[in-house]
Amino acid sequence: MDVDGVNILARGIAACGPEGVVFANLDLRVEPGELAVIAGPGGSGRTSLLLALSGRLRLVAGHLEVSGHVLPAQAAAVRQLIRPARLRPGCELEDRHRVREAITERRLISGASHEAVAGALALVGIDPDRAALVGDLHPADQLLLAVALTAAGTPSGILVDDVDAGLPLAARSRVWAALREVTRTGTTVLATATDPPSGDAAVIRLPANTLDRREGAR
Repeated sequence: MDVDGVNILARGIAACGPEGVVFANLDLRVEPGELAVIAGPGGSGRTSLLLALSGRLRLVAGHLEVSGHVLPAQAAAVRQLIRPARLRPGCELEDRHRVREAITERRLISGASHEAVAGALALVGIDPDRAALVGDLHPADQLLLAVALTAAGTPSGILVDDVDAGLPLAARSRVWAALREVTRTGTTVLATATDPPSGDAAVIRLPANTLDRREGAR
């Protein structure tokens, strides 16, 4: 798997929700093949920023460019480049589906081959029982299954919301390691978390109101 990851440049971006401003005056840069983690407490706008950076939430101010595509005018093109593995609420694997059904559904959406799916599962280090219910898998395996099925379609970027939600420390470490493996294919991974990983991730902290709130970029 060899992917040309997206790059993202944002200057002074802002977004509003039903209750007012979600984030404002935010500058950031994400490089191709980078693990970028939007970190902050609940209600800080993590998921909203994830949606905005992928062309799924319209900004009210600022400049946002994704691999040469300027938003909002070219949001449709950006949505094709960056695909969600998990977005909460609304975009998650169905608990009542069996693993084989989840694989079939995602293959129909992405056009990925059986070989691509097998390679992506190996990449993130899981081999789930195809007859098992998705909801019966360990939460880390549920998340990594969603990541693998998205990565199998070789998008330029992948969205992974709430990476650390409900996971003990060891499981979190395993998921972050798997996401780093995905970035080694060239894919840009945009994730959210309450507690970001240490090491080579680029961390975008919310709330943020100064330039380039990034730590530990590779």
